[in-house]
Amino acid sequence: MSAGETIYAIAKKYDVKEKAIFDVNPNLKGKYLQIGQVITVPKKVKTIETVLILPETYKVEKGDTFYGISKKFNLSINEIQKLNPDLDSRDLKIGMIVQLKKKEEVVEVEQPTITPSENNVENQDVEEDLNAVDVIHVVKKGETLYRIARKYDTSVSKLQELNPNLDKTLPMNYQLVIRKGVQTENVEVVAVKDEEINEVENSSQVTLALADALILKSSEFLGVRYRSGGTTKAGFDCSGLMCTTFKEIDINLPRTSRDQANYGIKVKRKQAQKGDLIFFATNRRRTISHVGMITEVNGDEIKFIHSSTSSGVIISSLNEDYYKKRFVQINRVLK
Repeated sequence: MSAGETIYAIAKKYDVKEKAIFDVNPNLKGKYLQIGQVITVPKKVKTIETVLILPETYKVEKGDTFYGISKKFNLSINEIQKLNPDLDSRDLKIGMIVQLKKKEEVVEVEQPTITPSENNVENQDVEEDLNAVDVIHVVKKGETLYRIARKYDTSVSKLQELNPNLDKTLPMNYQLVIRKGVQTENVEVVAVKDEEINEVENSSQVTLALADALILKSSEFLGVRYRSGGTTKAGFDCSGLMCTTFKEIDINLPRTSRDQANYGIKVKRKQAQKGDLIFFATNRRRTISHVGMITEVNGDEIKFIHSSTSSGVIISSLNEDYYKKRFVQINRVLK
């Protein structure tokens, strides 16, 4: 203790509160300090500061307002309005998605024209007529039309126009049309004629149960992006999706759609069943270059799951003009 020092000066010197000094030196209260007197000074306790991690979006709850949301996430109302120009602050509804961060800009890179090579596995399953195919988005849990419209740089009204049968709700796994394909050329692919194929027996209940297992497995990948040479959830090409799906029941398919077309036995279109492979000629050479697996046969309509270059893993119909004109054959793999 030096001459002239006070508890206040000592507290300032060590960056602590006067009360903290009195708490550990209770005998000092109401007394004068003496030169040479020993005083215990407590160490300053460092407090842990809580850091708010700002999420990208916020789902509106009952009673929410722009003001309340701004306070909750330490943003200004002006910032929220700039990030959500189409949201009316006076008409917030439960379940609406509010953008809290500036969305990362997505740059679409035009795919180069790929010339298929006999020895290049990755190039053999590429569809080339991208503009001729509808762009489809498979709806994920919690998504809204507004959010999807922003993702694809379109408007809610345009999506509603392209999907006239859409209800007010947006169910999960709904295949939302984002853009209609434009046919750029007349395509004639010579399909395998039914009369050239022998009749086959209908599949047993055990086989159909295996087909259901395959459909369940492949449906786990709906919405996964297209990736040339891909065989995982990071991305699939069409034959890669089939290889991964059939491994579920210990069937190892050849790696390319061209080779898969020689696997199993060809069946007539009228005998198509779920679990069958369906093949298309989508390249300029009009040879088999795309494959899917049939998920449903309803009268004359055949639906199949596949990995499309434009939309990733989706379910399409053979009644769509693009696939109807490029259909080649159906193979039965399950016996």
